[in-house]
Amino acid sequence: MAHPTRGHRSGTYEIQEIVGIDQDDLTITFRHAGAYEPETLRLNAPAMAAARQLLRAMANSVKVGDNGDRDSGWESATTLLKSVSYGRIMLSELAGQGYDSFDDPLLDVPTLRSLYDPLLSNAKRSACWLLARVVRENHPNGKALATALKNTRFRVEETDPFVYEDETAAAIEAAARAVYTARFTAQRELFHSIGFDVDGRAWLRIPVQEVIAWARNTHPDQCGTDAWEPFFGASYEEQVAWAVTHPEKFGYVKHARTSRVVGHDMQEIGRALYPDNVALTAALVLHCLGENSGYNYSVLLEKNVESLIRVGSDEALEHAVKDRNHSQDTRATRLSSIYTPGGITEALAGLTRFSRHHRRHLTNPDGTPATVASRLYVEHTADPAAAKVLDSQRPQSAWRGSPEFDAHWDDSAGPRADVPLRFGALRLVAQARALGEGLKGDVHGHSERTKVHYTSHVLPDYLLNKLAAAAQNDFHDEAVARFKPLADATEGPAAELAAVAPEQLMDLEVSVCTSKGNDPQTPERRCALGIVACFTCPNGYRTADHIPGLLAAVEFTKIVERNDPTEWEDGEASHLRFYAEGSLKEFPSRVVANVRRTTDLRPHILTVTGLYMELRHG
Repeated sequence: MAHPTRGHRSGTYEIQEIVGIDQDDLTITFRHAGAYEPETLRLNAPAMAAARQLLRAMANSVKVGDNGDRDSGWESATTLLKSVSYGRIMLSELAGQGYDSFDDPLLDVPTLRSLYDPLLSNAKRSACWLLARVVRENHPNGKALATALKNTRFRVEETDPFVYEDETAAAIEAAARAVYTARFTAQRELFHSIGFDVDGRAWLRIPVQEVIAWARNTHPDQCGTDAWEPFFGASYEEQVAWAVTHPEKFGYVKHARTSRVVGHDMQEIGRALYPDNVALTAALVLHCLGENSGYNYSVLLEKNVESLIRVGSDEALEHAVKDRNHSQDTRATRLSSIYTPGGITEALAGLTRFSRHHRRHLTNPDGTPATVASRLYVEHTADPAAAKVLDSQRPQSAWRGSPEFDAHWDDSAGPRADVPLRFGALRLVAQARALGEGLKGDVHGHSERTKVHYTSHVLPDYLLNKLAAAAQNDFHDEAVARFKPLADATEGPAAELAAVAPEQLMDLEVSVCTSKGNDPQTPERRCALGIVACFTCPNGYRTADHIPGLLAAVEFTKIVERNDPTEWEDGEASHLRFYAEGSLKEFPSRVVANVRRTTDLRPHILTVTGLYMELRHG
C-alpha cells in the first residue's frame, strides 16, 4: 500500500506473488509479507469442474495475480485463506443441488445466492463477489449473473463478541507484564555479565556485530562453525560466546519436541538472546493494552525496526499499517516506560536483534530484503528460511503451555486454564479503559461509526442505555436550537424569500418561484425557460421541502438516460441531473438520506416528469 510521503509499506500478510496453481491437486502456492517461504493452500473439495473454476477465480481475485482485472482486490493472505474455507462450503452446497460446473446454463441467481446462505454474515459479501467472478468467467450468461450478484445487499447481523471481566483482563495484563519484564531483564543482565554498560536503555542499541566481535576476540574456540556446545564446566562468558555465534542451535523447529541444546543454563541464555513465542505473546498483550492503544492483532504483527519515529527524548510516533482498509497512520506514544506501545517497540527492536541478524540474508526473488527480515513479532527459528510472523496458533500455544504465565497468574481471577487468550477481547478492554478518559477516548483504527458499534459491547447495558438516551436528547436539543423559521431570517437568501408575499410564490417541485411562474425579465408573461432554468434564475429558491423533488429529479433523469438516449444527449435531462445533484449537496447528508429512506418518490417523479415535458417541450 502506497503513501504519498512514506512510500510503500507491506501489510502484515500482503500477497507478493502467486507462485503456482495446481488444478489437479486444487492448490494455490503464493508468497506473502508475513513469511519467507511460499505457502500452499488446498481447496478441500471433490475434483469436479466447479472446484477448478472456483480455484482459478480465487487466483484471479488476487491483486498481483497474472490474470487480474479491476475487480482483483485481494491483497491479504488471510483473505485467500478464508476463501478456501467458504469455497469448500459453497462447492458442497452446489454439489448437493446437483450441479458440478459453474457453466451449467440452468444455474440462476437464486441458486447461486443459496450457496453462501450457510456462511456467517461477515463472509457472505466476499463469497458473493467470488461467485460473481466465477460465473462471469464460465457461465454462458455470466455477465448478467455477475451484475445481479454484485448488486446484492447484505444485512449486517448483530454480533455477541467475547469480552473479559475487569478482573480477568487485569490478571492477563499482570501475567504478561511479569513475563515480558523477566525476558527484558534477562537480556540486560546477560549484557552486563559480559562487560557491557547497561545503564539506561542505550544497551538495546548495541549492534549485534559488536557482540559477535567480543565473542570471537575473547573466546575464539567457542565461535567456530563446528564448535560443540560448551560442557557444563564452561564459564558463563564462554556459553554466551557460543550462543551468539550459533543462532541455528536455538529457536522453534516445527514438530520438534525437545530442545537442540542440552544445558539448562544454555537454554536460559538462548531464551534471553532469541525471544520465543512466550516472550512475544507477553509483548503483544501489553502492546495492545498499553496507553489503551487497542491495536488490532494484524497491525501489531506488522511492527518492524522502522515503526518508531522519535520526535523527542521521551516522545515518538508509532507507525501502523492496517490491512483491511489499506490505511497507514501514526500514533503518538511515550518512551518513558518499557510498557508503553512506543517503549515496547523500542525494547523489541533490541531484544530481537540477534534473531533478525540470523535472518538478515533473506531476500525476495528480485534481490530486495525480505519484509519478514525486519519485523519484530517473528519467533526465532533454527532455520531462518522458516521465519514468519506469529500465526494464530503460536500465541495460543504459549498461553496454554507456558508455566511462566502460571507463575504470575492471579488466582482470584479464576483458574488460568479456563481463560482463553483473545486479542479481539483485549482490544475491547482497551476501548473500555479509553472511555474512562471521556467519551472522545478510543482505540487505534476506529472511525466514528465503528467506535459507536464497538462501544455498545464494552459498556454495561444500564450505562449504555443512559448514555444513548442522553445523546438522543442532546441531538434533539441541538437541532431545535439551530432551527430558525424562515420568517425569522434577517439576512441572506432566506431573508429574501421571507420578504416575498405568499401570493407571489409558486411551488415547482424542485424549487419555489417568487414571481409566481412568470418570466423573470417580463413579469407579465408566463415563463417558458424550462424547469432547468429554475436552478439559475434569481427568482428560484430551494428549501428542505424540495428535497423529495430534487431526489425525484435525479431518478427521472436516470430513467431518461436508460430509455431515451436522444433526449439524454440533446435535451436538458443531463443538465437537470447536474443541478439537482448539486443542490442536494447543499443540504445536510443525513437529512437527504432520511428523506430518501422515508419518502415514496413515485408521485414526485410523476410531477417532475410532467413539469419537464410541459415546460421543456411546451
